Amino acid sequence: MYNELTLIKSVEAIKGFFLENLEVNFFTENELKIIEHKNFVKSLGARYLIKKMILEYLAIENRYKDIEIENRSTGKPIIKFTGTVKEKIKESGITNVQISVSHSRNFITSIVILEQDV
Repeated sequence: MYNELTLIKSVEAIKGFFLENLEVNFFTENELKIIEHKNFVKSLGARYLIKKMILEYLAIENRYKDIEIENRSTGKPIIKFTGTVKEKIKESGITNVQISVSHSRNFITSIVILEQDV
């Protein structure tokens, strides 16, 4: 069994959200290093949307740093879990998480597929 979560947001909406929440750090140091030479809003926006969907699905608040999204050399995003999120993933019977991100000039799309044993 699997659940698919999808979010599409405008780049401007994400930019506004980040500006309104400057004091909140949603990202790990590794994630911030990865995006140094990329479009800040689009790269972090996609990561934020993935984290938001997973946290909402698991009914966990403010554990953004328990989710880290890196990229393989091919560019494919991979996801790692720690702490509370890792525990909740295990408790929920989730065995695999696939993610995909895409962005255009004006929009950011993030998809999360949560696979579970039934």
